[in-house]
Amino acid sequence: MALAGALAPLAVSAQQTSLAAVAVPTGGDEVLVKAYVMGLKEQAGAIEADTAARIFGGRAAQTGAWPAQVSLHDANKAGEGTPEARFQSQFCGGSLIARQWVLTAAHCLVKPDGSPTQAADVLVHTSAVDVREGDYRPVARVIVHEDYDPKRIDNDVALVQLAEPIQQASGPVGAISIAPQGTEVPAGPAMVIGWGMMEDGKFPYQLMETDIDIVPNATCNAGMAEQTKRDMGGFLLGVGQANGIPMENLEQAYAILTKEIGPALSPGMICAGTPSGQRTMCNGDSGGPLMVKQQNGQWLQVGIVSWNRSPIGAKSACGHESLYGVYTRIPAYFDWIARHVRG
Repeated sequence: MALAGALAPLAVSAQQTSLAAVAVPTGGDEVLVKAYVMGLKEQAGAIEADTAARIFGGRAAQTGAWPAQVSLHDANKAGEGTPEARFQSQFCGGSLIARQWVLTAAHCLVKPDGSPTQAADVLVHTSAVDVREGDYRPVARVIVHEDYDPKRIDNDVALVQLAEPIQQASGPVGAISIAPQGTEVPAGPAMVIGWGMMEDGKFPYQLMETDIDIVPNATCNAGMAEQTKRDMGGFLLGVGQANGIPMENLEQAYAILTKEIGPALSPGMICAGTPSGQRTMCNGDSGGPLMVKQQNGQWLQVGIVSWNRSPIGAKSACGHESLYGVYTRIPAYFDWIARHVRG
């Protein structure tokens, strides 16, 4: 599972014998997304858009194409002021939904104890497709959904209130409409954008965009269930062979465990991507918008980049066959968003 972070290694002492003691990671999904993505950027480096052939099947966005797209930055790192520091400081995306409000993912803005990130620790970048350029705006408040579940990555929605409403900008800036409560999100073409990791493991300076399809949640659930079975089978076989466990016992355990696999997605999530996985979002895209084009030609945001899953031992964090990306379903949270923005 990759939400812009990775599971921490298991820390198990020899004295621990219960399943709960052995199976629960010490850090788990509580690992800070900000630190994880910034660390990846330091290791992998950057690449210019004209040499970045693909962002998991995408292309560089044109200047002014997405005026509502913003990026979230670590204020301490970005405060160094150099173009490279600004690039290194980006850890998530977001979208401007009003002059003073940014919509993003909860997992981008929670501390290990579950409390929201301090507003002073975040800057919001607007007005440019290049993260080294544009405007960096201070934040007054961070609001994370009170029911955010870091284990299931459910209710993955947050708001960032800028210190001042946007009045002037050095480049294109504007708000995007979000899907109202009760809106049906049909299967079909969609767009996702962001500064996340590309196929070669590098990160772009320029905003990237990619065409994907929204598909039924059942499609995501089926693909993830099959991958879970493969991962579980491989794990059991490895443990069994190393410890001389009879095959019939392993098969019995496998049958019991796989029978209990439930849906990975909740009703508050959307499934989108491609069957091959070659066009999708990845680490660093979290919090950005999933959009559909309306009949009037305007874009409507229906989702927020939330999480994806990769096979155990995979070399790439994203882009795997039958493992679609998962997005927060905005219509399910429209009233929550509106309540805070109006308030």
